[in-house]
Amino acid sequence: MDKGPADPQVKQKVLDFLETVEMAKSKEIAKQIGEPKSAVDLAVKELAMEDKVEYLYITTTFIALKGKVPPPTAD
Repeated sequence: MDKGPADPQVKQKVLDFLETVEMAKSKEIAKQIGEPKSAVDLAVKELAMEDKVEYLYITTTFIALKGKVPPPTAD
């Protein structure tokens, strides 16, 4: 079942929210912007394909604006 393209307004809300935090889980983004998690997941997927956000795997999956979180350093 194809879900179709993400709502451009949801994509913008996701980007706007991510400007205010270092990183967030998609569930948290959905709650903060008042959109269903499924709509946020679709928007994030498209934004990742557009190279605007990235998935970070730090014990769990976080989402951040591309390049906002520095890569971990080897100590």
